[in-house]
Amino acid sequence: MFIMKKILVILAVLFALGSFNQVAAQSKVTYYYYPAPNVYYNVSTGDYLYYNPANTGWVTVKTLPSGITITKTPRHIVYYNGNDVWKENGAHKTKYKIKKTTVTKSTAVKKSTPVKKGNKN
Repeated sequence: MFIMKKILVILAVLFALGSFNQVAAQSKVTYYYYPAPNVYYNVSTGDYLYYNPANTGWVTVKTLPSGITITKTPRHIVYYNGNDVWKENGAHKTKYKIKKTTVTKSTAVKKSTPVKKGNKN
């Protein structure tokens, strides 16, 4: 009888832990982080989050203002429990810092072939 109670308690604990882990995994939200404009995109809701210096706070919108573009910029997948992913913005800015490269222009010199007089082709 004692062994049966012990087994039931162990099963209950394992079930509770399994349910907790499943709920924790389900609450993770997937975001795309665009480091160049410092913008997040919530994949499940279709919302953008960006810092608005006029409000000195983060704003959630469906469409970004015309001054913020994310075309052809690198993006990184960020997982966060909740809707306030911007709380980890300092860490994301450091981790996904954009490396600036210097571009040097090189001029191409076209080599010309001399034309010989008197040759008719």
